[in-house]
Amino acid sequence: SGSPVIPRSGNCIALNAGGAHEAASAFFLPLDRAVYVLEWLKSHPNEIPLPPRGSLLARWLFQPFDMLRRLGFTAEQEAEVLALSPDASVNDRQKGLLVVENVIRGTEAEQKLKPGDVLLEVAGKPCLNFVILEEQLDTAVDHEVNIKLSRAGEVMNIHLRVVDFHKLISHDFVECGGGVFHVLSYHTCKTYNIPILDRGIYVSQSGFSFGLQIPVSAVITSVAQKKVTSLTDFEQALAGVPNKEMFEVRWFNPSANEHRQKCSMIRMERTLWPARVWDFCPKRPNTWKRRSWVDEGMKEMAKTASAPEPVECSPVSDSRSRASAEQDSDTVPAALREEDSFGYPENSDAAISMVQPMLCTIVTQVSHEYATDFLQSKEENKSTVIRRFGVGLVIDSVSGLVLTDRYTVPQPLVEVELTFGQTVTVNATCLFMHPHHNMVLLHYDPLAVKDLPVRAIDLGDVSPKTEELSAGQVLSFVSIHSDHQLSAKQVTVGSMCLKVWPFPQPPAYRGRNLEICNLNDTLHGLGGLLIEPAPSYRIRAWFAQFPAGSLRYLAGVPVQVFAAVLSSLGLESKWAERVARPLDPALAVAALECEFEEVSLAKARREDGVPLENARALAACSSGGRRQILRVGRIMSGGGCDSILLEGDLVLSINGKPVTKPHEIEREMRKCHTCDGEESVSSMRWRVQRSRQPMDLDLTPTLLHSDGTEHIVVFNGVVLRPTPRAVAERGGPTLPFTRPGQGLYFWYIYPGSPADTFSFADSRAMRNLGWLVQLNNEPTPSIDRLLEIIHSGALSGCEWLRCHVMDAEGRLSVRALRPDFEFWPTVEIVRRKSQGQETYQAPTWERVEHMA
Repeated sequence: SGSPVIPRSGNCIALNAGGAHEAASAFFLPLDRAVYVLEWLKSHPNEIPLPPRGSLLARWLFQPFDMLRRLGFTAEQEAEVLALSPDASVNDRQKGLLVVENVIRGTEAEQKLKPGDVLLEVAGKPCLNFVILEEQLDTAVDHEVNIKLSRAGEVMNIHLRVVDFHKLISHDFVECGGGVFHVLSYHTCKTYNIPILDRGIYVSQSGFSFGLQIPVSAVITSVAQKKVTSLTDFEQALAGVPNKEMFEVRWFNPSANEHRQKCSMIRMERTLWPARVWDFCPKRPNTWKRRSWVDEGMKEMAKTASAPEPVECSPVSDSRSRASAEQDSDTVPAALREEDSFGYPENSDAAISMVQPMLCTIVTQVSHEYATDFLQSKEENKSTVIRRFGVGLVIDSVSGLVLTDRYTVPQPLVEVELTFGQTVTVNATCLFMHPHHNMVLLHYDPLAVKDLPVRAIDLGDVSPKTEELSAGQVLSFVSIHSDHQLSAKQVTVGSMCLKVWPFPQPPAYRGRNLEICNLNDTLHGLGGLLIEPAPSYRIRAWFAQFPAGSLRYLAGVPVQVFAAVLSSLGLESKWAERVARPLDPALAVAALECEFEEVSLAKARREDGVPLENARALAACSSGGRRQILRVGRIMSGGGCDSILLEGDLVLSINGKPVTKPHEIEREMRKCHTCDGEESVSSMRWRVQRSRQPMDLDLTPTLLHSDGTEHIVVFNGVVLRPTPRAVAERGGPTLPFTRPGQGLYFWYIYPGSPADTFSFADSRAMRNLGWLVQLNNEPTPSIDRLLEIIHSGALSGCEWLRCHVMDAEGRLSVRALRPDFEFWPTVEIVRRKSQGQETYQAPTWERVEHMA
């Protein structure tokens, strides 16, 4: 679009307005209006570049004379029109006139014009086409003009005021909660027959706060019980809503032909998406000026307002502080009596009644542009906000700890809500994401659910000697659904296996070294607990959602397996003592950066030559009807096992004890992990079978902290973060800036940003992922270094930036990017953790803008 249409003569005769790929056709625009604008700009070099444009707020259609006859246009009137150009040839002779097709509601034109009116004259001059009409209206903006028309053959004269067309176009807009809003435009009013007066606020982008409740193209009519008809009304109504508070929005959706108003409850979010107004500044060239709508009065009101102290804070959630919780603990009974509590819903199924105090429903929300650590499904890719549902397992009701999976909580930058007993919903924060296993620890304020008898699972009797699940066992499965309802059914255990998950593309988290159990029955719901029948109701497995690329897989984790994982985090004392202990914000786990596979003992003896005495020892410690040996299937590049273990090694024993399951190895590593003053890990003695020969090795586990991205920078529209562990686990390039926690890794680029406009990443070759390794002449090995370059002023005044990027295969290329620091400032999002606090302070997210 916009290209010139040039005939053989070489003169431009039109502009290409659009074409169809499937057909040899195109639409051309005449040059009359383009010439008018060009001449006006040349003759008014010192004025605001807005050439006058007038409108009668009516839609006109050119109709031939035979169609006009059907509307009552007489033969005499047609003869008068043809007499205006008596010397014209047959091809150039007037063939019709303009007819009112419809008018905009709520205007003067609606009162004076009628569909079917034939336009004869404007301001005393014959109006034969659109060019003459627009010329007359552009010279009479904000003035009345005389309109002569024919209505059913009767000639009439009316007076209409010419409206300034520029005032009908939305120039200013508001950003709030990641969404973009502006006054409903003239064109939308015309398309959906909406009154031009009191038109409301148009949702151009719904963003994070509004995305799940209000669709794009909706029209907002009121905010927080205040009617909004202009952008000023909208700004003032939103400015009175405190951060994190819920407020009511009324709206309708004309694009879906739904003009009846709906009501939605929205939560204000200004932490990651500050509220701003962009005011149009007409000049050469036109631009916009950004300002915050929170004036000094609002700031003072926010300081003096009584609000809960924001301690337990997810990206968009607050709750009471831990210190306040401890102060109130004396007034809250340790165990609520049933008659004093709100209580759980009654259920005739004893298994559900037994289990439901241990379960909660989890709802998470992630903004699409900040979905950095996981793959989205096709439906999630189309949405602005990604919402997922899952099940939470209460492991400590005193300290407020819930266990869930990494499909439900895929990254730390996420909003988390827990619902207990279909009654109470509280906010939670991500405490720890296991780097290898499909487990996430959440923390919530236990006082927020004091009206419910929440009960933690009892893992005190779980030990290495606990009976394992075996195929054919008949148990009860209690599951929870997205509507918070619970169901129970009798199921049969199918199999136990060490699942090897496929690698997602682009690289993202995948589970490893975790035994799962499958059932012979079809499962419904988000997950739950596998328990023994009455009267014991003993827990045998926890069922959760496992991420499998962009899909999910429901499987169970045996109780002794996830109990061993929790023990490795030092949490076994909590369920043993049932008292509140200080939470460690820097939880760490001793782990081996390698992946194991199961091999049958018979195959290992025949093909790898496992000695008879080792085979007997492994067979003696096997359980669950399975006799297998662990083989090293993959080693993380640059990890602690690299160059010590080799792919294909068979594990015979650790510290002299035969092991056949990954959780047995983790139990041994737990013994090597000490926390006396300073955390340390001692080495372990491994005996492996390599190349048909036994071999002794000394291995020291690696101390790993919580996984997930906690530091992000948005630079000209490309989202940069440290290299995730999944890249090294996949076996990518081993250059220094591609190691976990180093470099500037990207896989998302904002549509319409400078990085998108100037093809920062070749979507075909790079698949929009890679590393930014150098900016102009400055290497960028980390986020801190990039911010140093920006603060030094080295990028100010640069018309073009040379961006050296490397793709997933290690190929280097240079991309030229024209920066735009006005509309795309450098934004840093970082998770702040409390240090040296006597009481636990939940991490908070902070957004910082860096000016070049």
